[in-house]
Amino acid sequence: MKELTYRTAMRLPALYSAVFHGLLASFHDVYGDLEPASALALLDQLDLSANTQHLAELRHVLAAGHKNHYRSPGAWGDALPSCS
Repeated sequence: MKELTYRTAMRLPALYSAVFHGLLASFHDVYGDLEPASALALLDQLDLSANTQHLAELRHVLAAGHKNHYRSPGAWGDALPSCS
């Protein structure tokens, strides 16, 4: 449902960081529910610094098909060592 909003916001490079933080929050929110493939596609279109905090972890969990932190509580922790 938020995808259209994210895509609209992505028209402005100044909002890339906000879109990233929205995706990150959607993964961690109790009621968050991302479509992993769509969220990863959006994430891949953002021109973010490679050292953006939590970027690698979010990519990892989305690529693994996880919709949110609460459905896959160990996924984020599993992403941390592989992203170091």
